[in-house]
Amino acid sequence: MAKTKFDVKTEAAKVFYAGVGVNDLAVELVRDYVADVQTKVADVQKNVTSIDLDPKALRTYIEGRVAALQAEAKGYPAKVQSVLNENVDTAADAFDDLVKRGETLVGRIRRQESTKATVSSAKTTAAKAKTTTTQASKTADASKTAAKKAVKSTPVKKKATAAKSSAKATATTAKKTAESAVKATGDAAAKIGD
Repeated sequence: MAKTKFDVKTEAAKVFYAGVGVNDLAVELVRDYVADVQTKVADVQKNVTSIDLDPKALRTYIEGRVAALQAEAKGYPAKVQSVLNENVDTAADAFDDLVKRGETLVGRIRRQESTKATVSSAKTTAAKAKTTTTQASKTADASKTAAKKAVKSTPVKKKATAAKSSAKATATTAKKTAESAVKATGDAAAKIGD
């Protein structure tokens, strides 16, 4: 019996992408539904103005409409069962479609310029933070050595100044990264439901 290899990372990514796909599909459906409702409301407004308000004509219209609705309602159980059967049969396909949809949306978001700028800025911030940490450590070591010798050392002052400058640069870069992330998030939100 052949054993299938289960890759947790791959399966988790599928679930993530399916979740993104579900949200994207939900936004699209809501947008379509709102447009459909607006069209139907406009149609109802047109139909209401064309109704003959004569009591006999109104009664005939209402009876006809009630009979049509009753006939339509009788067919709903069969329609619902048919839709349910179709949905049960295609659940795996729907999941795969949602995974593909989510992968596509995530790919679009990753390729947008604001996301690329945020990633680049975050890498720069991380590098500057590492440099700041290294310089601060060197400054602390130099201060410790200088304190042991009880001699004021110019190299310690230079290292302290470099550490302070590096920390300031790191803070500036972190601020730019945050601003870039805000823009990337806004750009990504605009892509959802397209």
